[in-house]
Amino acid sequence: MFALIAAISQASGVIVDKIILTRKRVEVHVFIPALFMFLMLLTAILMPSLGKVSTEFLSVKYIGIFLAMLVAAIIWNVFYYRGIQKEKVQELELIMMFQPLFTIFLAAVLVERNINAHVFIASVVAAMALIVAHLRKMHFQFTEYTSGLILAVVFMSVEIILQKILLEVFSPVALYFTRTLVIFLFFYFYYRPRMEQISSVNTWLILTSSALGVAQMVTKFYGFETYGVIYTSLVLILAPVLVYMLSRITLHERLKVRTVVCAVVILGCILYATFLGQ
Repeated sequence: MFALIAAISQASGVIVDKIILTRKRVEVHVFIPALFMFLMLLTAILMPSLGKVSTEFLSVKYIGIFLAMLVAAIIWNVFYYRGIQKEKVQELELIMMFQPLFTIFLAAVLVERNINAHVFIASVVAAMALIVAHLRKMHFQFTEYTSGLILAVVFMSVEIILQKILLEVFSPVALYFTRTLVIFLFFYFYYRPRMEQISSVNTWLILTSSALGVAQMVTKFYGFETYGVIYTSLVLILAPVLVYMLSRITLHERLKVRTVVCAVVILGCILYATFLGQ
């Protein structure tokens, strides 16, 4: 359930972010600090009841991993939101669909112990189905933004592995609150945005995106903690398919038959892993 909520929230968030950055023309250097401010404030509401940090965090090991996570997060957020602003939703998702597959292999090598063969096989099949379903469109022109999105995929996956380790000393809410607080401060002082210039409509849209972001990330962290990175990543493979379907409804982009077939295959893999792998 955690991973499914994360997938739905992620897909909805991409559409809202696309509207903010393209149709509403909010600049990236204003959007990112405002987004992280709301992410931090919304997560702060959950901290009194769900925020816990072990004293083990103060060790050199965990502090080093935490700093590495922050660097990875800052890098991929910059490239990712620039890509959302400049690329079509379906082109964006074409690149981002490689992220779950990359994460699955990293997790299998670095953090998952006693990997369940059913879950691993289902995850790889689902990720490959997503890729094969869009092979005809793989004719990238490597612009500044597509190259940046590829870097975002790499650093996003690296951050997930680091987050999984940090969940040994943080509760999911505490980890996300601390992460968003530090990243907000970084982007605020780096970009120095004039947030008072954001219209009330755009403020509500960014707040909506933030609420979806908190729902996505916190439930994803609980998924990592409860089910592991590989199974959670399997369910999250649904997100790009949901983005395609939502873009058809909200942005009127054409939905293709192979996307629907891909969704059926991914759902089958999730059911297979759920009943045979857990």
